[in-house]
Formats: sequence, C-alpha cells, structure tokens
Amino acid sequence: MSHTTLHLFKQNFKFSSAHFLIFDDKKAEMLHGHNYQVRVDLQVPAQADLSASGYFVDFNVFKTLIKAALDRWDEHVLMPEKHPDMKFKRQGPSLEVTFRDRFYVFPENEVVLLPVTNTSVEQLSRLLAENFLTEFKKHGVQSLRVEVEETQGQSASTQLP
Repeated sequence: MSHTTLHLFKQNFKFSSAHFLIFDDKKAEMLHGHNYQVRVDLQVPAQADLSASGYFVDFNVFKTLIKAALDRWDEHVLMPEKHPDMKFKRQGPSLEVTFRDRFYVFPENEVVLLPVTNTSVEQLSRLLAENFLTEFKKHGVQSLRVEVEETQGQSASTQLP
C-alpha cells in the first residue's frame, strides 16, 4: 500500500523545560533546561485515497493538536515519575521532590510528572508519539514519527506503529 508523508516542523513547535538525566545508580545530571524543537511526520493514505479537494486534512487540525501538547510542557520542570529513586510529596501548593541526596521544592503547578523512568529525548519523543497517534488516528493517520531535539544536532525520534 502506498502512502503520502506530511512533514510538520514549525517555529512554534517548541517547549522550554528544565530536567535532568539519570545515568545510573550513582550519576545524574544537574537540573538544567533546554529549548526543545519538535518535528512530526504523518503517514497518510496515498494520493488516490485523498478527497476530491486534493489534500488529506487541513494542516491546522494537526498543528493545533501538536502545539497544545507542547504548551503543556512549556516553561515547566519535567520529572520522571516512574524512576525508583524519585519521591514526590505534595505540600499545599508545593511539590517536594527527593532524588537520592537531592531535595527540591517547586510550585506544584510548575512541574509535570511524566510516566517515564527518565526525561531523555528518547522517552519524550515516545510519549509525544503515543499521544499524537491516539489523537491523529481519528483523522485517518496510519503511522507517525516524532522527533524531539534538545539542542541543534542532538535529538531522538520515535516511529509508531
């Protein structure tokens, strides 16, 4: 079966977030931030399957969904909720985070707890790909690839299914 690939990479497909990587049971990065960029490639039915209009779906449908997802992470601290060394405690409007010998207190509304073991670009791209595919299948998307770039020339991508 042939297909067409739609490539979406806009200047505003970005999010700025703080995080740290956990390397092993002794080493982890210090808390720091990145200005992440995101690219999304959507595999859709071939030209013969397109509507009489000659296009698959208005790009704005996908751009709106992508931007909304990225905005949820923008200007937040991303934390790996599933890492065994991470402990979280809500104290009123604050979130106390304990990681090994480190202790942080953040306004709870400035932290996003992600269902991952590490906040790597590999896991960020997988999370976005899973979320986007669930939503985009409603519009006939067959598969997709999501790339998350943390600095120019340093990225990871996930392709589903």
